[in-house]
Amino acid sequence: MSFPRNEPIEADQSALAELFHENSKHARSDYRIAQRIIMMASNPMALAMAESRKRYPSAQRIALTEEFPEARLGFDEAAITRRSQRNFDGSPFELGTIAKLLFFANGRTGSAPTHDGRRQSFRAAPSAGALYPIEVYLIALNAEEIAAGVYHHDNVENALELVKAGNFGQQLARATYTEEIENAAIVIAMTGILIKTRIKYSERGYRFMLMEAGHIAENILLTANSLGLGAVPIGGFVDDEVDRLIDIDGLDEASLYLVALGRLKR
Repeated sequence: MSFPRNEPIEADQSALAELFHENSKHARSDYRIAQRIIMMASNPMALAMAESRKRYPSAQRIALTEEFPEARLGFDEAAITRRSQRNFDGSPFELGTIAKLLFFANGRTGSAPTHDGRRQSFRAAPSAGALYPIEVYLIALNAEEIAAGVYHHDNVENALELVKAGNFGQQLARATYTEEIENAAIVIAMTGILIKTRIKYSERGYRFMLMEAGHIAENILLTANSLGLGAVPIGGFVDDEVDRLIDIDGLDEASLYLVALGRLKR
């Protein structure tokens, strides 16, 4: 796949990255940061934000199984042998495999009572302040029991919600400059809703949101390797094209990270 040519090269944007990093630092002398965090810990708006979740009420739903295939590798070997691999053979994934990847990506793993009488839910990946700004989508390209399309993962009810039907392999290949993605079985997309972390952590919340996407991606990669599957994380893509494909606005909710998965050619 060729990259665009004869387009002007923008000036180095490193100064913007440095400015953001400086503006999102915590300083011991800045008491306002601690005040904000303490105040927001009991603020009704922040509590509502933490407990909120995105849903598609009128969407077609697919219940995910809780019967997962057994891992072929233990944790130590899965971590040591993990490699980014994209020589997918185009064969489909079973529903149990998809369900396991999504559960260990960002599934709801339990809950505990809080001091104010609520129950705090926990997920497979850590989240700053348990605010969970990351939404997970399944882009099914070749899956058994699941038609090709974009699905939102409802991790509380362990279900998929259909966002749009269709095989979007070519669009993903073009948006990511990754031809091999067309032979993947699925792509897992992570998006971020910044207001969920920024309401408590201000500018630092953006850092936390990106960290969380990384936590989730590593869970996916290790789970895939433990099952003998190939996976490659993709951070370089045309943002607007992926946002449109997932059907999000790119502002209140924006695409952050993709992981393409499939069985490997022998």
